[in-house]
Amino acid sequence: MSGIRPDRIRLPEPASPAMVRGELVFVLAALAAILLLQLELVLNRPVNWDEFYHLSLAHALGQGRLSEVLQVLHVRLLGWVAALPLGEIGQIRVTRLVMFGFELFTLAAIYALARRFAEDRIAVLAPLLYLSAGFVFQHGFSFRADPLVTALLMGALWLLAASRLDGKALAALAVLLALGGFATIKAVLFAPAFAAIAWQRLRDDPAPRALTARLATSLALAAALFGLLVWWASLGAAPAPTGSAASTVKASQSMLLAEGLFPRWHYLLLMIGTAPVFALALAVSLARLAKDKALPRLMLAGLILPLASVVFYRNAFPYFYAFILAPVAIGILPGIAWLAQRYGARSLAGIAALACVVLSAVTPRAVLADQQAVLREVHRLFPQPAAYFDFAGMVAPFPKANAFMSTWGQTRYRNGETENYRAAMARLNVPLLLANNDVLVRNQSPGGPAWEILPDDAKALREGYVQHWGPIWLAGQRFAAGSAPREFTIHAAGDYTLLGEAALIDGLSVRPGAVIRLAKGSHRFAPLTGGETELRWGKDLPQPLSPPPADIPFKDF
Repeated sequence: MSGIRPDRIRLPEPASPAMVRGELVFVLAALAAILLLQLELVLNRPVNWDEFYHLSLAHALGQGRLSEVLQVLHVRLLGWVAALPLGEIGQIRVTRLVMFGFELFTLAAIYALARRFAEDRIAVLAPLLYLSAGFVFQHGFSFRADPLVTALLMGALWLLAASRLDGKALAALAVLLALGGFATIKAVLFAPAFAAIAWQRLRDDPAPRALTARLATSLALAAALFGLLVWWASLGAAPAPTGSAASTVKASQSMLLAEGLFPRWHYLLLMIGTAPVFALALAVSLARLAKDKALPRLMLAGLILPLASVVFYRNAFPYFYAFILAPVAIGILPGIAWLAQRYGARSLAGIAALACVVLSAVTPRAVLADQQAVLREVHRLFPQPAAYFDFAGMVAPFPKANAFMSTWGQTRYRNGETENYRAAMARLNVPLLLANNDVLVRNQSPGGPAWEILPDDAKALREGYVQHWGPIWLAGQRFAAGSAPREFTIHAAGDYTLLGEAALIDGLSVRPGAVIRLAKGSHRFAPLTGGETELRWGKDLPQPLSPPPADIPFKDF
């Protein structure tokens, strides 16, 4: 037996073989053009915040600080990028190129699976429509777990559908499933697709009981391999309660129905708007599956069903669609065939390519220059790594002192599940605050504090750091003109430069421009004049090379 071979979906016979060849060349040319457009984005698209976060984990791995066990397979595979002398942006470009390779494998797997159900003229459109789907085009190469786990699971689906399911195939299937679950727990969202393919294999097999036993053995082997992977990763993990496998599983379970139905509905609408051909093919497929009994309806419906996770999955952000749409691209083959017959494969390919040209044109590439400027100034101020607070770990080689400030991370922080800022200040020396998201900017602004930050933490950040350049805030204190003598707290020990007017610090007269070493804890300030005085961490600080960015160095996905 050689896998599933249902009656394939076909288009009407063409007028000549030359027309088929011309159509195929056009579709492949459109696919190649989209890949080239995407390759340009690999190099020039602004870095998303969680790409910085994952790069910071790669550096933590090399420094022995990585506490996460699950959902960091991509970090372990690409940990070597932290040693490349390229800076954060260059290192992320390298990781994106690797993820681009995983995406190419996914495209090949989609085509190979589509050929099981449809003739080549239709099958070749499946990877093209997947690739051109708005968020896939923009995020299918990003440095996240998604491109890796998508390739692993699509390879597993192909094995399940197309192989003889002998011992070698079942062992390979188990390895792919174990690696997929180890890469991200959301791999479980592909379960309907695997169940549908398995059901079809059992239905077509002359000895379904024997096949059931072999598949069950493969699943058991996958579970055992998954356990071994978790055990192996735990051996080298840095101690951190919030980084344990159990806490990761608990947090992942809370992703379901945590914010009601359609928690990211606006991204769903944007996905539909930026992938009109894919969305139309999906709508047509659902209609055809409901009434056409000649189609393998249960199997195709199972391939589409993972998309229903957007109804309840709180992390259905744009990058999620690069993961969840891969099996759907095969399930919508009936709709693709109907559209190709009605409008022509060339039209579908042309519209898909044009949509990608528009998406490429509107990408805010200037943000990448702002990101590079911020990182350049940080590394000039801190030639050696220093602990810092920020949104997502933008300065990857430095130890990030606060939790990842995603929406979920903020929820866990407010619930006391992760370390707060004052506790981090007490445990570490944190001279740098990088206000690179809306929460931190609002907290440090005159209109602050930010409600998302606990009151004591917000007060410590507002009073314990002074703005140096754009989003860069350094440990220090500002004493307004006319300030009375008072006590103040230093949260980061080190050398401080006095700016503005002379003052008494702990009874010592300090002139403007002079440097004084201060320990953590309480100190005494008394003015010598009526002017403003500032203590700023560091000495002989270099002057910035450029004006600061006008906005935070990120855009929404």
